[in-house]
Amino acid sequence: MTSTQVAALFTLTLLSSTAASAHIVMSNMDAPAGYETTLQLLVPHGCGASPVTEVHVKKPDSVRAIVPEQRAGWEATTVMKKLDKPMKMPNGREVTEVIDEIVWKGKLPPNQIALFNFFANLPDTPGARLFFKTVTKCEQGEERWVDTVADSEEVWRMWLLEKPSPFVVLQKPARPQLGVEFEVLQKARQEMKAKVGK
Repeated sequence: MTSTQVAALFTLTLLSSTAASAHIVMSNMDAPAGYETTLQLLVPHGCGASPVTEVHVKKPDSVRAIVPEQRAGWEATTVMKKLDKPMKMPNGREVTEVIDEIVWKGKLPPNQIALFNFFANLPDTPGARLFFKTVTKCEQGEERWVDTVADSEEVWRMWLLEKPSPFVVLQKPARPQLGVEFEVLQKARQEMKAKVGK
């Protein structure tokens, strides 16, 4: 079963379930490997009858960077993590710390849903599963959507878990995001700079 089929199955389950039993998921469970793209988290309920006041999303280790989008009525902040050693970005720049967690603070009534967008620099590993472990804090209580399955298990088994983590499965894109491999683009830029310098 593909992750698209899993998403369709989940949607049917979500529509036939009560809000209290619905899961927190990515609105699209497929994502292009190696792309810099926007992902969307769907939060369908609070902690029982208690409104959500905070949404915490943890960055998977293999994701280079995540950046939150501001959402009307909510405050978006980030928690940074110091790297053990500097990481080299595709543009050659080195970074010593990265965003480790996104936090949105606001209020989501228990009978409403909300979508939270964030930018992500995805690894170029088609077939990999990325788990964006999420904790929702409410006026009363919290819910931890952090359960995962091993890579050796079918992805649909996520729905057998009590609190499955939101996730995406990386798919091989039909073409590079910019229409050409980054190394080719970099070489062309260097050649242009060399010509201008003459």
